[in-house]
Amino acid sequence: MNPDSQLGLIETLIQQNRDGALVIDNHGRIVTHNTALVELLEQPAGTRFETTLRMGPINLQRLLVRAAIAAGEQDAVGRASSRSLDFRTELDTMHPVLPVRITSVPLDPHAGDGRLRLITVRPEPPLDTATPDAAGFMPGSPLESADERCRMRLDLARRAVASGIRVLLVGETGTGKTVLARALHRSGPRAAAACAEMHCASMPETVLDSELFGHTRGAFPGASAERIGRLESADGGTLILDGVDGMSAPLQQALHRVLADGRFERMGENRVRQVDLQVISTSSRDLRHGLASGRFGRGLYHQLAGLIIALAPLRERPGDLDATLECWSRHTDVALTDAARGLLHRHDWPGNFRELRNLLGALGLHAEPGARVDADAVREAFEDCGVAWHPSDAPSPAPFTAAERRERETLQHALTIHNGNRSQAARSLGMDRTTLWRKLHRLRLIPEPERAPD
Repeated sequence: MNPDSQLGLIETLIQQNRDGALVIDNHGRIVTHNTALVELLEQPAGTRFETTLRMGPINLQRLLVRAAIAAGEQDAVGRASSRSLDFRTELDTMHPVLPVRITSVPLDPHAGDGRLRLITVRPEPPLDTATPDAAGFMPGSPLESADERCRMRLDLARRAVASGIRVLLVGETGTGKTVLARALHRSGPRAAAACAEMHCASMPETVLDSELFGHTRGAFPGASAERIGRLESADGGTLILDGVDGMSAPLQQALHRVLADGRFERMGENRVRQVDLQVISTSSRDLRHGLASGRFGRGLYHQLAGLIIALAPLRERPGDLDATLECWSRHTDVALTDAARGLLHRHDWPGNFRELRNLLGALGLHAEPGARVDADAVREAFEDCGVAWHPSDAPSPAPFTAAERRERETLQHALTIHNGNRSQAARSLGMDRTTLWRKLHRLRLIPEPERAPD
């Protein structure tokens, strides 16, 4: 069959596929795609994606390359390969995060450099049905941020997990460390495998060995059946160690031994077992203080802290506060006055996003759809939540006007589409990079003053 006839047959077949599908050549260029892909990415009917694998806010090329590297390839789209890829991830669009399974297979594994690859994108239910947003109005994915410095940290964490580096997430209570750890697992090369969590501060020493390593039947009185421990249940996947700053000395010792080489024994068994784990840890405190006082072991610290990601508190993320408020307003059809927004921006948020979620939940109980919430209503909501409004030490940001909020959304959208590249975003908006920088700073999309580009 000649190439044109083969391509015509492929186009006919993928148009009948209800999942999103596209075909790329050996240089990573899109040859064709189906209507289902356009609908899946919520693009206007009739949209034709360009030759690159960046489709609107989705950088499919980056996802494929990461998966290929994890599978032992150097590049999923730029080199000849007969390897198939199959992985789960999340598409971070402008809408709520979309969990999908992506497959990439060569259409002719015996062909030369001219082979084509078929990529399918199939929506799937989240691996963790207990979503971080029980109230239904927190925006986007835990892996995204409206604040540039935070976004850079999140991308660094994602790249570390994709490379198999152990990550330690540090931040105040309520900054979403555990939620982020789960999202990092779902976005990484081990997403299809298990993810087990261990709440380190609440682990009783009496059941430590059984919970961690598991036990055989009859290993101790009451052990009527064998049990698989947390380590073994996460084999091939991810172990999330939540609250490692509260870990007891016996648990530190047990983890230190097994994380060194992945070897352990179940209670009541002499057989040595081996596990392969990605480890993501969380801590509300800087573990280096524990090192200095001797409360935390230096060996375990270096096993956990392959990369330390410090999550900024909400009071230092005005862009994410605004994004959450805008999302809540759309979800509830309740508007916030400028005075109410100013009050929320001046609060120091000791409970961070957890406190914000509670406050907006309380506001929603008292406000009817179509209502406008003023500063007095916000103060009453703080009282309902049992939290005293407390001004932040940071300068109070001036509230945005409606026109500024629309402009802010336009700039955020442009930056998202171009993956944070300001030069490309500026060109797409018809302005130079200096003008874009000034607008980003004025609309608080840059966390703190920077030097304007020349």
